[in-house]
Amino acid sequence: MWSGDGDIPLYLRVVDGNKVDSAMFGTLMADFHKQWQIHALFVADAALYTEDNLQMIVSFRWVSRVPGTLTAGK
Repeated sequence: MWSGDGDIPLYLRVVDGNKVDSAMFGTLMADFHKQWQIHALFVADAALYTEDNLQMIVSFRWVSRVPGTLTAGK
C-alpha cells in the first residue's frame, strides 16, 4: 500500500505466490488499518469484491470495480 501520490510505500506483506488476491485483500486492509489507524481511502481492483472481504472492511472507506462476472456489473 502506498501514499496518495503513489511514491511512498506504507505497508508491504510478502505472501506465497499461490495465494489468491481475493482471499488476501480484506485481511491486508484490516492489518494496515490496525498498524496505522488513519482514515484512509482504499482503492482495489475487482478481487476485493467478495462477501468475506466486504464484511471485513465494512467500516473502511473503499472503492473498487465490481467484477464483470456479476450481473450487476454487466
